Amino acid sequence: MDWGMQTIVPVALSPEHYVQTEHHKQILRPSTCPNCLKAGKLKAKGYYSRFVTRLLVAAVLKILVRRFRCRHCNTTVSCLPDFAQPYRPVQSQTVEAGFQGKDEPHVQRWSGLIRGYWKRFERHWPQLQRRVGAAFGRCAPEATARQFWERLLEACGSLTTATRQLVHDFRETLFATYRCHQPKSYQA
Repeated sequence: MDWGMQTIVPVALSPEHYVQTEHHKQILRPSTCPNCLKAGKLKAKGYYSRFVTRLLVAAVLKILVRRFRCRHCNTTVSCLPDFAQPYRPVQSQTVEAGFQGKDEPHVQRWSGLIRGYWKRFERHWPQLQRRVGAAFGRCAPEATARQFWERLLEACGSLTTATRQLVHDFRETLFATYRCHQPKSYQA
């Protein structure tokens, strides 16, 4: 059976510009497979589509996500642009603004989803705390999800950077431990 993994790649474009410039075609293959860690084994496989919210209008945008296959372990690796959150349609910039309590039109449009994301983060927080420890600064044992969020944002500068680091270093997201970020040997 095909095993799929997801990496988060930095993209200095808005989702709209990513689509307009067909930037998905410019995503480079990772230098090593995130599953077997072998270098130079990834081969272009194609794309899959998903949706992400737009910033200026109440609509979603269909984006293409680049995929590669490892010739050593047969793992499919998708490269999600960092403006998108794994398994969440609301783009990172809007989620971050919402978590910071900003009252901007793009936050207001998606406020119901953002509130749900925060609740999911709070439920996942105990497991996340165990996995990351003090990597983003020490938190008191009785620290809250809100305190961790503030430390994470201070340490990383943005949700896009934080998500890349959480997935790359800890195979975690703010919302869940997803199978697509775990190597084959991971047992949930």
